[in-house]
Amino acid sequence: MTPIQTTIVAYSGKPCTLFSVYDNDTKVLAISVEADYRRERRNDCMIITNDPEIERDGLYTESELKDSISAFFAMQAGVAIDGKSNRLVFSDKAARANPAQSIEKDGMDASGQRYRISESITCAQIAALATCWYANSRFGTIEKVLEMADSITALEQLHHGGIWTI
Repeated sequence: MTPIQTTIVAYSGKPCTLFSVYDNDTKVLAISVEADYRRERRNDCMIITNDPEIERDGLYTESELKDSISAFFAMQAGVAIDGKSNRLVFSDKAARANPAQSIEKDGMDASGQRYRISESITCAQIAALATCWYANSRFGTIEKVLEMADSITALEQLHHGGIWTI
């Protein structure tokens, strides 16, 4: 499990930090606690932020907004690896961060789904979107890179006379 700390500024409401955890084995994102704005890293968390002054693992910009909304809806409607659990869970302490009420689907065009976003969307709701974006795009990419590295290592061993089992 990977702890995630998402700090967002410059939207409605006060700047805030969301604490979440992503389980790469089950593909479940649990958004756990909405807290006051925090700059310092907590307990080995991955840090996602739109504040360029914060040391971070992922910089969230408005260019990721459409992808983060798509990731949110995909995770909200998705089913975990066990075939029963939801992929996205909000605890009671983070319920106000759920952006569902601030986003409206607004039809389709050639580039895909369009969305209408409330101008009063809060920092906490953007933090939830940013967390979904990071979990959906970054963790899958890391897993694919590691699988590719394993395949390359296996091919290298085969090239040098090793045995490759499938």
